[in-house]
Amino acid sequence: MRIGLAACVLRSIEILPIARQVGFDFLLVDMEHGAFSLGEAAALCVAGREAGFPVHVRAPVARSELLSRIVDFGAAAVVVPHVEGADEARFVVDRVRFAPRGARSVPPPVGATGFRPMPAAALMDVAERGLEVLVMIESARGLAAVDEIAAVAGVDGLVVGMNDLAASLGLLDRLGAPELAAAVAEIAEAALRRGLRFGAMGMSEATARAQGPALGADWLVAANDVNLLFDAGRDLLARLRSPDDP
Repeated sequence: MRIGLAACVLRSIEILPIARQVGFDFLLVDMEHGAFSLGEAAALCVAGREAGFPVHVRAPVARSELLSRIVDFGAAAVVVPHVEGADEARFVVDRVRFAPRGARSVPPPVGATGFRPMPAAALMDVAERGLEVLVMIESARGLAAVDEIAAVAGVDGLVVGMNDLAASLGLLDRLGAPELAAAVAEIAEAALRRGLRFGAMGMSEATARAQGPALGADWLVAANDVNLLFDAGRDLLARLRSPDDP
């Protein structure tokens, strides 16, 4: 399983080597909830490519006009939130896949090619090679359309957004509810039936350890920068202030 760290608040280049040296498999740049500019996201993607460390970018919205620019500047994967139907999945594919699968415009030399000038056909091949298109299912509407979404050519994987899915199903105060587990399993099964990747964001450590392998999950955002800092800080202070310590 590939396990990543989400950068939501720490936007400077230093977050990339930190994630890499800790041992994460990829860094997720969160443009949905984070304050990343295009330039900041692009710098992390280019640095990641040069370092051989994948940087995935979560787009601001499903029908974002930034999708083509995200893949142009070198994201190893584009993660698209709140996809709720096959039409939205096709919109994504149109923006990030070249013809004949999509309608992505042919760019000039960009980060995805190491900025090397090359003929258009070669540029298209290099720029799209290895690119992953991961769409997020995180609502009751998306869950109802999951089979149609999974069937859209050009989509590589389905990612469950645990907290938003739970909220949409009225289960945010019952994250251990069997109904939520069944919904996650339904998304995983839809992915596996189509030979797609299945992944998760917002899944608790206990759930990921207990259910992730059984569901066939191979992509997981384990934490974001803020939660990781808070958790580590609280644990450290608890140890230092414990009356039981010698």
